[in-house]
Amino acid sequence: MSIRPVRSVRRRRSGTRDLRRSWLRGEIRDGWETPKVGDEVEVHYTGTLLDGTKFDSYRDRGMPFTFNIGQGQVIRGWDQGIKTMKKGENAIFTIPTELAYGESGSPPTIPPNATLKFDVELLSWSSVKDICKDEILTEGEKWENPKGLDEVLVKYEARFEDGTVISKVEAAEFTVKDGFFCPTLSKAVKTMKKGEKLLLTVKPQYGFVPPNSIVVYEVELVSFVKDKESWDMNNAEKIEAAAKKKEEGNGLFKLGKYAKASKRYERLQSS
Repeated sequence: MSIRPVRSVRRRRSGTRDLRRSWLRGEIRDGWETPKVGDEVEVHYTGTLLDGTKFDSYRDRGMPFTFNIGQGQVIRGWDQGIKTMKKGENAIFTIPTELAYGESGSPPTIPPNATLKFDVELLSWSSVKDICKDEILTEGEKWENPKGLDEVLVKYEARFEDGTVISKVEAAEFTVKDGFFCPTLSKAVKTMKKGEKLLLTVKPQYGFVPPNSIVVYEVELVSFVKDKESWDMNNAEKIEAAAKKKEEGNGLFKLGKYAKASKRYERLQSS
C-alpha cells in the first residue's frame, strides 16, 4: 500500500522547540502498528545540516542502523520520532538542537546548536514482548546498553521449568549486530547494562527447544566493548581505529579464527 505525499507537518511538543515530521512516499507493511519504548528498530537514514551538508548516512554504508527505542542509545529526537513510524514508512525529521546534540554539538561534523534533518526509512522492528524479562538478579553498571558493532561477553545457563539444565556457557562472545545462534540472547543483551544479571522466561519459538517447551535463561552480561561511531571521530581517530581493526583481524587470521577475522575486516570496510 503506497502512502501519498503529505505537505502538512505534524508537531510533537517537547521543551521549548518541536520535533517536526514530514511524510514521504513509502510502503506500509504488516499493518498500522508503531514501535514502542524498548522495541528494537532497524532503519536506513541520511543526516544533514539545514544547509544540506551531509554528516552521516547508513544508506551510503549499505547497511541498516539498529537501536532500541527509549534506551538512551540515540538522540532524544530520534527516540520521539521513530516511535511514530510504521514499518516500511519513509519520513523526514527536523530535530531542534535541544533534542539533538545541544550547545556542545558533535565535533567535527555537527556544530554547536545545530538543527538536524534526517531522512529515515523504518525497515523493521521487533517487540520486547517477544521476550519476558522476569527478574533482574543483579543491577548493571552505568546506563549504556550494547548495540550495533559492540562486542559482548555473555555467560548463561538455560533450563526447563522443572530445573533440568539444557545448556551452560561460561563465555559467549559475539557482536550485537551479528547476533548469537539463539535469538533470545541476541535480543536480551540489547536491553542489558554491563554486569547485569537477569532471568528470562522465553516463548517456545525463541528457545530452540522442543515445541511448546518453556525455557528459563539466567543471563549475565559480563562486559562489552563500545565501537565508536565514525561520525564521532576526527580523521586521526578514524585512521587509528582502522589500523587497530586491521591488526586485530590479522591476529585472528593467524590463529585460525577465520570467522572472527572476517568480522574485523568487515568493520574495517564500514569505518
